[in-house]
Amino acid sequence: MDEQEIRYLDFEGRRLAYSTYGEGPPMVFGPRWVSHLEEEWDDPRQRAFFVEIARTHQVLRFDRIGCGLSARELEPRPTIESESRQLEAVIGTTGEPAVIFASSCCCLAASQLAVRNSALVSKLVYFGGYATRHDIPDATKQSLVQFIATSWRLGAQMLAGLFDPHAGGDEIAEYTRMQRRAASAEAASHFLALDLNADARAMLPRVEVPALVLHRRGDRTVPIARGRELAALLPNARFVPLTGDAHLPHRDDQRELFRALAGFLQGDTHAESDDASPLTSRETEVLRLVSTGMSNREIAATLVLSEHTVHRHVANILRKLAQSSRAGAATQAARAGII
Repeated sequence: MDEQEIRYLDFEGRRLAYSTYGEGPPMVFGPRWVSHLEEEWDDPRQRAFFVEIARTHQVLRFDRIGCGLSARELEPRPTIESESRQLEAVIGTTGEPAVIFASSCCCLAASQLAVRNSALVSKLVYFGGYATRHDIPDATKQSLVQFIATSWRLGAQMLAGLFDPHAGGDEIAEYTRMQRRAASAEAASHFLALDLNADARAMLPRVEVPALVLHRRGDRTVPIARGRELAALLPNARFVPLTGDAHLPHRDDQRELFRALAGFLQGDTHAESDDASPLTSRETEVLRLVSTGMSNREIAATLVLSEHTVHRHVANILRKLAQSSRAGAATQAARAGII
């Protein structure tokens, strides 16, 4: 199948547009801030990203009510609760639990759904997410929202450059155009106000589904400290820092992202099916992170262990697998189906 299939469902009396691509267990991508199913699919980089995901999963995407191909009405005003119900409605079309890929502000609605109806969520992947933007002063938040409301063209251009700092002029112009096609100035400002002022810190400790928190080290839209805070509040999360500075998952080098994603989505199955593995469950978890290129210090921060403990686990892994290097151990374990 070369093209996505766009469908519509009735969401509380308003049209909700969603698309499907590929086959397999469902992975639902919650929308970032403003989105447009057709415009994003026409972007070769975004399409390539989703095609790669579709090698193992059916990809579902949707436009939040108020933008894109969904109903553009803004009354009642958007809330995190209503957006979690939109996510729930899209997952409901699959007839089975789904992996949620929650990018940026979508982490708020995805977390709320995982608390309210965890049976629908098999796993959670957070990318460039946050629990709260308390790092931004209230006056700055108000100024940003007002700027978007009154100078949407310039605001969209500013954000395009912030989302991908290394984008060229033509790329920034194209992403600016996409944002303006996706939403009106009024809608964009409402969404920005909602996303900047929401606070999920009290809710996140109740998210019990397995979670992977991915964050690029140089992200200028949502600093990596916000991602670390998010991961620390989740009771069952792994934190994996990625190289690069783009806030958009389909930009920058994606090899680390896909390695971490594959380890998270497939690792548990491998561990359960390979009873002959010489590694303990903790050693297997450490080796999965080693395979993504993480240092002992990064692994320690991710698993909330001391660096000395991680060093000991790595030494045990090398001894048990009869390997002299971390790369050799990761390669052998992958071939043996241990990770």
